Amino acid sequence: MHVQPTRFLLVFLITSFFCIPGSVISSSAKETSISSTQLCISKGWPHEQSDLKPDPSLIFGTLENGLRYVMMANDEPKGRVAMYLDVQSGSLHETEEQRGLAHYLEHMLFNGTTHHPPGSLVEYFQSIGMEHGADTNAHTFYNETVYKLLLPDAKEKTLNDGLLVLADYAGGALLLEKEVDKERGIILAEKRSRDSAFMRMSKKSAEQGLAGTLVAQRDMIGTEEVLKTADSALLRQYYERWYRPENMILVAVGDTDLSHLEKLIKKQLSGLKAKTPVPPCPDFGQVVENGTEAIYLFETDLGYTEVALESVWNIVPAQPSKAEELLDLKKYVVQVMMDNRLQQLVNQPKSPMTSADFSSGIFLRRLGYTSIDARTSPEHWQQALESLNTALRQAQEFGFNEAEFKRAKSEILSRLKKEVQVAGSRESKDLVSKIIRSLNNNEVVMSPEQELSLFEPSLEKMALAELNKNFQKMWHERRLVKVMGTTELKKENGISPEDTILKALHKAEQAEVTAWVQGKEAVFPYLPIPKKQGKVDEHISYKEIGAERYVFKNGLILNLKHTDFEPNEIKIMATLGHGKLVETKPGLALLAEMLLPESGVGGLTEEQLKEVLAPYSAHVRFQIEEDDFQFQGKGLKNESELLFQLLYTNLYDPAFREDAFQRGMQRIRQAYAQMESSVEGMMHLQGERFLAGGNLRYGAVPLEMLNKITVADIEQWLRPVFKESELEISVVGDFDQQEILGLAGVYFGGQARNSFQKVDGEQISFPSGKSLSLPVTTHSEKGMVTVAWPTDDFWDISRTRRLNVLASVLDDRMRKLIREELGAAYSPYAYNRPSLVDPGYGVLRTVVVVDPPQAEMVVDKLKQLGTELAKEKITADELERALEPTMTSIRDMIRTNRYWLESVLVQSSRHPERLEWPKTIQSDIAAITVDEISALAAKYLQSKKAAEIILLPTKKE
Repeated sequence: MHVQPTRFLLVFLITSFFCIPGSVISSSAKETSISSTQLCISKGWPHEQSDLKPDPSLIFGTLENGLRYVMMANDEPKGRVAMYLDVQSGSLHETEEQRGLAHYLEHMLFNGTTHHPPGSLVEYFQSIGMEHGADTNAHTFYNETVYKLLLPDAKEKTLNDGLLVLADYAGGALLLEKEVDKERGIILAEKRSRDSAFMRMSKKSAEQGLAGTLVAQRDMIGTEEVLKTADSALLRQYYERWYRPENMILVAVGDTDLSHLEKLIKKQLSGLKAKTPVPPCPDFGQVVENGTEAIYLFETDLGYTEVALESVWNIVPAQPSKAEELLDLKKYVVQVMMDNRLQQLVNQPKSPMTSADFSSGIFLRRLGYTSIDARTSPEHWQQALESLNTALRQAQEFGFNEAEFKRAKSEILSRLKKEVQVAGSRESKDLVSKIIRSLNNNEVVMSPEQELSLFEPSLEKMALAELNKNFQKMWHERRLVKVMGTTELKKENGISPEDTILKALHKAEQAEVTAWVQGKEAVFPYLPIPKKQGKVDEHISYKEIGAERYVFKNGLILNLKHTDFEPNEIKIMATLGHGKLVETKPGLALLAEMLLPESGVGGLTEEQLKEVLAPYSAHVRFQIEEDDFQFQGKGLKNESELLFQLLYTNLYDPAFREDAFQRGMQRIRQAYAQMESSVEGMMHLQGERFLAGGNLRYGAVPLEMLNKITVADIEQWLRPVFKESELEISVVGDFDQQEILGLAGVYFGGQARNSFQKVDGEQISFPSGKSLSLPVTTHSEKGMVTVAWPTDDFWDISRTRRLNVLASVLDDRMRKLIREELGAAYSPYAYNRPSLVDPGYGVLRTVVVVDPPQAEMVVDKLKQLGTELAKEKITADELERALEPTMTSIRDMIRTNRYWLESVLVQSSRHPERLEWPKTIQSDIAAITVDEISALAAKYLQSKKAAEIILLPTKKE
């Protein structure tokens, strides 16, 4: 797994545009240098300069113009092809006068190219069944700009058209001055929408911690000065310099004939030519590599305080090799051990930390980093710093122990083996992303089988003593200590906040440390197998949808559907009770969802449970829905019994630990403080409840109510439900039916349980014609407006499907008016949310993050859009562009285990109609007409029924 940059030092660098998950091992420092020119314009493939072999299913090629391509056959989603254009250029390649233009240009390529005039591209994608955002998108990063297409089918015309779009991106940008001016407002709106405490903190950290490098100077969104003055000529200067064939890689993965696809690639992309000489490489710069520096920021909007100890150093990039991959593996084992140790510290009673992380790796092939960081409350920042320092010194001075080593190896080996077993269910877009990520990091793309064969023998031979030495080498001379967030440190008597932090660090370093004390080894399963086993009383086969139901004599209901969508994997869900509908105190559900995972089970703490499950992929999580309690599980086929054992233990030996409750409450208070300081958070705190007529089951329960709830309240509420309530278990995936049937009978078929008793929802009073305006005390200069209309509940499935299509039409009109014409927002959206439990209640809403002075105007425009839809018929073109992407997504959805589990089988004994829905989902949606959608608009989008919410910022003192 390529280790992600720490959320504190480098998170700003990745979260705005994409994050970096990956394979099991991280990049490490390289020793053989590469020329700076090669770093700018790469040639060939990483495996050509390595003793590592690439995934044999990949096909590599290079056109005469220098453009490279990679192809791979993959059949998930069925019949679709993912094609991404990787331009190996991003914000690091901008000049000072171009700051933000790499991202600006990404936007402009959707606004007019040789074969797609301005305003036509999104509608073209929609017309062939691609959803804007999900199936066609792009991102800009420091070293890359990637354009993404997930084509709806693999027909020759579709492939040709998709390649033509990518060829236009590569060399056919119009960059009309009028369009540049129109897009300016959208870019500035995106900059505004991304403004948050988290981003301000992360940007400050990067600017100071990475000073001396281009990374510290190149915020990808750019500067307002450049964004407000950029013109076509400046954009074209960047475009022609860096969008050149030899600087691009096309990656295509999907369910198609690769030999034929290769011919189409050559046909469409061979004509591209570079329009300027090879540009000089930007000077990446270097960080200072010695000294200790404090970084401080008082940012009340964050809601918590972040404390970190970090080390950053310069790296000389080099070619990949087996030796380097195995060195990365050793570093990764150390990271897992340290991270596991930190989680145990967080879980200790009265810990000053609410969370903690360790990370280490290479960023942009030029910067090495190691970080240990934690979240805490302002009054505990020094204790948190001391805890981090102690944990670090314990590992450096005394090393890790054999039990920690064994657990880390088990976790990593389990992940490697799982990747091999589930390789057949990987989605094409995920594979494309992995390929691009690897190539842009100069890494060899290996298959899961290759990774396992490379890493498993090394894990077996690895020596703990060597790893302990490696950990010491992961910390370099330059140290950063950071305190950022809600801790206010004032300059007093000439002592700055930074001096105060350094003084606290010095004090922590003087304290004596002792070796880490390892806890007792845990055992699972620990409960005896039930003596009384259940027998099946009734078997029902639902042949049309390929599902089976078994009803046991004790009332247990078992729903099964075998699939081959995700080979070797199964999903399981146990549902019981009535969830939020039967809360005895508002907020019980929220706190119970927090408490149970934190508590582990009766015989094992959370950390002990993780430790015993380290060799497995199986896991179970608890959640509470509107009308039931759920235990959701997922694991490999050979872990079926372990999943049932986990369900059984959670139901019959749950834990309600006071220390876990207090730790969770601290995190919740931090979250509430953060929500109170943002318009998005205030919508959850008060807006949702306003739309539900004040009902406390909607939105966030007031914090003062949560503060009155105790662990005993939660235990008294849940324990009887877990032990006595009716139980329905649904299993979907690649399983042995007789094995699952036997396991259900053994673990759940013999205990007496109550029969199902229906509980009704409530009548919700929607605030038609009313408005809510609230000030939000924040440093972020953005507002949020919502205009909503009452619709209906969920259970008329034909109506619900059509209301979703109506919301799609409204969403598209918002895109055109609010984003494209007015430039007033980056990502306005609309959706319909019907209630599953409250009769007649649903809400269709429009949401826009706005420049505060434009809030009233945008509200008026949203109401206008609703009124127009209510009075006038939608067009046939609008309906087609809403239906085609919907039909594409449905074809994908019905080939997933998640759909069959969560939308069909779960609660199907309570709602038998769920078993009928798969039979009609495609034909019913395909049959939707203009008249039906127009009639729904006329019924529900009446202006007098609309409610509005306006949330505007007020400055903090």
